[in-house]
Amino acid sequence: MKYLLMYNPVSGRSNFKINLPLIKKIFNQSHHSLTIYESKAAKDLERVAFEQAKHYDVFLVAGGDGTANEVLNGVMKSPIKPAIGLLPSGTANDTAAILGVNKNIKRSLKIYMNETPVLIDVNKINNQYFFYTAASGLLTRVSYDISRRHIKKYGYLAYMIAAVKDLSNEYRYPVRVKYDGQVVSMECAMILGLSSNRVGGMRLINFSKSRLNDGLFELRFFKRVKSFWRFRLLSSFIRGGKKLREDLHISSNRFEIETSSNVDWNADGEFSCKGSVVIETVQEALSIYAHPKVKKKYFLPK
Repeated sequence: MKYLLMYNPVSGRSNFKINLPLIKKIFNQSHHSLTIYESKAAKDLERVAFEQAKHYDVFLVAGGDGTANEVLNGVMKSPIKPAIGLLPSGTANDTAAILGVNKNIKRSLKIYMNETPVLIDVNKINNQYFFYTAASGLLTRVSYDISRRHIKKYGYLAYMIAAVKDLSNEYRYPVRVKYDGQVVSMECAMILGLSSNRVGGMRLINFSKSRLNDGLFELRFFKRVKSFWRFRLLSSFIRGGKKLREDLHISSNRFEIETSSNVDWNADGEFSCKGSVVIETVQEALSIYAHPKVKKKYFLPK
């Protein structure tokens, strides 16, 4: 099979280039072919993924969640969609962790050369596709507001420091959500959407029991209550994403959310858009490689 390896040279704290000799050696010992492309600028990999989709069987993507999101958006715009295999080299690497893939290059390539990919749901917020999360309000700017210099210096700790600072900010915004023929209005401090149970490097085991190919996306609306709202929200995260009594949790394949024009939305850890949004799920839209244990546990059987 023909593989295209796309990598982000500035993702995370490490230099992915040091892995290239090993990757080339593994491919030279196989019956597969490999082409390597280094990202030149932001959104470069989205363009390359779209243009090269018809020429390759598998895209190997090395970087963090933002890099994976770039390639996803390029592939989803193409009528021909290669399978995707992730080689995590970012800071949080939530997408890869959800799929059971770690930073062991040899182990990951063994999966991508020998296992069969599985069909996964792809989500969309307005015109942007995303793998696993969309959010607004408290903490949602943290992942893309941090400078590259701080990430290189402090790694995951940089996100934690920024999160503590963000807790001092005031979040209160109106929300009107339409889903499955129902309409609900409220004031929120945060909206968190997940297709799995991991975000920001944390495993939220009590957030949901969703599957990665069930055609549904889950949204948690953290309401802006009168008192101790920061403590209440944090207590939910501390308890693994457990739903609080006053909050609203919805599963659907489409949400229409009306809100203020200055509300920022995050998708897969990157800035996406502002204001009102439509979030929808395209069921089993893409072939992706996952660890066999993950396929058994988090994908509905065919």
